[in-house]
Order: sequence, then structure tokens, then C-alpha cells
Amino acid sequence: MDESVRRERMLQGREAFNRREFYEAHEFWEDVWNEIDDPERRWVQGLIQVATGMHKFMNGRPDVCATLLGKALAKLGDAPEALDGVDVAGARRGAERVLAALQGGETPRVTWVWLKNLP
Repeated sequence: MDESVRRERMLQGREAFNRREFYEAHEFWEDVWNEIDDPERRWVQGLIQVATGMHKFMNGRPDVCATLLGKALAKLGDAPEALDGVDVAGARRGAERVLAALQGGETPRVTWVWLKNLP
């Protein structure tokens, strides 16, 4: 995948994610995931799992959300702060906060996960 196309798909995913269109974000990022190698592949998969987890949460499946966020955090543990303009650190922090709330029996807010616009 051409670098400019890859970056555009990643940014489209970020924009969809921040509109709370988590399934669509997952689709954009999956296009990239299918074309790259590790370690970037693992990190993009982590972003996909955060998006999918939040999609499940919004559809009444906090149990599946928690499972996916746990898997995502394992993949994002050594990820850079940003990848192709996507705020990976923000995804990681938000996922940690949502997961902690779910594990503590609290109801998280989807607004806790937000990806800053990065250069």
C-alpha cells in the first residue's frame, strides 16, 4: 500500500472513530492492517480492537467490549504515541479508562476515548 494511501486510510479511521462510528473506523484501519507487517500490523490491530470494543459497548455488549479492550491494550503496550497521524496514546489511555470502569462495575462513557488530531 502506498504511504499516502495508508496515511489517508488511517486518518479516515480516526475521523470515523471520533464521530463514534466505530465500525467504520475498524473498516478503514482493517484496509491498512491487511497490507502491512509487524510491528505496525500489531499496533493497527490494537486500534481495530479498541474500535470494535467500543462498537460492542454501544450495542449493549460490555462483556465483549472488555475482552476486546484487554486484547487491544496488550497489542498497544509498546506502540508509539502516534502512527500515521493517529493518536495511539489517546486510544490506549481511553481504552484503559473504559476497561477499568467496566471491571469496576461502573458505566463508562464513549467520550473517554478520543483521538487527537496530530500532524
